[in-house]
Amino acid sequence: MRDAPVISSREEFLAWRRADLEGAGLIRWRFGMSVRHPTLHFLRVLRRVEYLKNCCHGPVGRVAYLIVATYFRFLSIYLGFTIPPNTCGPGLRLNHWGTIVISPEARIGARARINICVNIGIKDGRAPQLGDNVYIGPGAKLFGRIRLGDGVRVGANAVVTKSFPEGVILAGIPAKVIGQRPSAKRKEEDPA
Repeated sequence: MRDAPVISSREEFLAWRRADLEGAGLIRWRFGMSVRHPTLHFLRVLRRVEYLKNCCHGPVGRVAYLIVATYFRFLSIYLGFTIPPNTCGPGLRLNHWGTIVISPEARIGARARINICVNIGIKDGRAPQLGDNVYIGPGAKLFGRIRLGDGVRVGANAVVTKSFPEGVILAGIPAKVIGQRPSAKRKEEDPA
């Protein structure tokens, strides 16, 4: 089972925030951007909650955590996101605001792209483990004890109930391989 992606220092907190900005194609956060980029603002608050939860254990840190976690909860409800702390790696991009549900037991690697109406949930007490650079199309459902390798692309409205290797393109109900990413093909052909 993949370990939870965790922010464990202030330097990591700042690096993860930079990765989230870069994932959105931005260089620097400026005043007023929370109105123009609500999903990125959500990610910034999520990273703050993760940092306070994991690194700030004194009385001041606990009070700050309660305040930021309360704001995070209201922001989650407003945007329609159910994304618990310590489940998603750095560079996460939420392409649209609207319903996105991720189980607290799920693990998502770095630079994931998640669209609207996605559900990553539990089946029989187990949740999905996703690699780095994963793309999940609108309306996709992933649940159960599955693992998706790095670079997997899940098409719109696909239902994924079993594991797949890296670099494949999935579609359908239930999901099946419909193609392979060009970089993954080259890796198979030239193993050197």
